[in-house]
Amino acid sequence: MGPQVPGRASGLPPAIEMPAVPIRAQSTPESRLTVYVLRPAWLARREIGLSLGAGGMVGGGWLLWDWPGALGVWVSLLSVFGGMPGARGWLTGLLWRARVIRRWDRAARFAGLATHNDRVPRVMHAARTAAGERLRVRLPKGSAVCDVEERTPWLASSLEASAVLVLGDEVNARYASVEVIRRDPLDGFGVLAWPWVDAPDAGWVASAWDPMPVGVSETGDLVVVSLLSEGAPETIGAGVGAEIGGPGR
Repeated sequence: MGPQVPGRASGLPPAIEMPAVPIRAQSTPESRLTVYVLRPAWLARREIGLSLGAGGMVGGGWLLWDWPGALGVWVSLLSVFGGMPGARGWLTGLLWRARVIRRWDRAARFAGLATHNDRVPRVMHAARTAAGERLRVRLPKGSAVCDVEERTPWLASSLEASAVLVLGDEVNARYASVEVIRRDPLDGFGVLAWPWVDAPDAGWVASAWDPMPVGVSETGDLVVVSLLSEGAPETIGAGVGAEIGGPGR
C-alpha cells in the first residue's frame, strides 16, 4: 500500500512512516572526471596559469642560460612581485578573488543552489568591506534572486560567516549583490568620530543640499542623509541593507 496519488489506484498509507529517499544520479567515469578534476581545475585556473607562467619563464631561462639564467629569472620574479607595491597588490588581489570564488562555488552547491544543469550563481566581482566581502553574482537561467535569499542561512553556514545579505539588481534581475558579513564593523573602530568634525578647521564649508554623513551601516559603509533633497528625506548607504530611508528619518 502506498500514498494516494490522483489518477492511480488508491490504497492505505504505509504503516511505518519513512523519509523520502533522494534519487541520486548514477556515477559514471565522465561525471567523476568533471566533478573531481575539471571543475576544481577550472576554479583554480588563475593559480594554475600563474604557476605555469612562472614555471615556463624559469624553464626558458634554464634552457637559454642554464641554472644561472633560471636563478636570475626566479630572482627577477620575486623582485617584481615582492618589491613593487603595484604588482604585489595585483597578485594578492587576484589570489584573494580566486579564493573567494572557490569558497562561494562550494557554499552555493552545499546550500542547494545548483540548477538541473549543474549551474550555480557565478561571482562576477568581489571586493573587501569592513564587515567581510561584497559580491556581485550572476544567476543561472532558471533561478531568481528569491532563490538565493531563501538559502542565506545555509550560505552563511557554508561560508562560516555570521550572516549573508542579498539584494537584487534594480536594472537587471539576473544580477544580485551579496554581502558576506564576517564581523561587526563597529567593533574595530572604538569611539567613532564624525567624519566632518575637522571640516571647519580646514576651512571647508558644505551646503545643506549635500548629503550629510550620519553613521556606519552593518556592512561598514558610510551612511549619509540628504536633508533638503526634493521629496521625503532619504538615508542612503553603499551596501546591502543600508537603505533605511523614509519620511521622518
